[in-house]
Amino acid sequence: MEAKRRAHPNAYKPWEPEDDQRLAERCAQGISLSELSKIFGRNEGAIASRLLKIQAQGPAVEEAWEYGG
Repeated sequence: MEAKRRAHPNAYKPWEPEDDQRLAERCAQGISLSELSKIFGRNEGAIASRLLKIQAQGPAVEEAWEYGG
């Protein structure tokens, strides 16, 4: 887990409601899955899963489905 946290500092940390709101807002602004991964310090799989769970809207959601949603 430490190795993953070096690459993605927030890996395995719980999502806070504020994080969900920021993620949905950034997604709606058209930010890509890879950029969201960098912004939130989580891997693309975690971002993809969360976008689908919170039913976000935006281009990254389509990427999330293609990623393996």
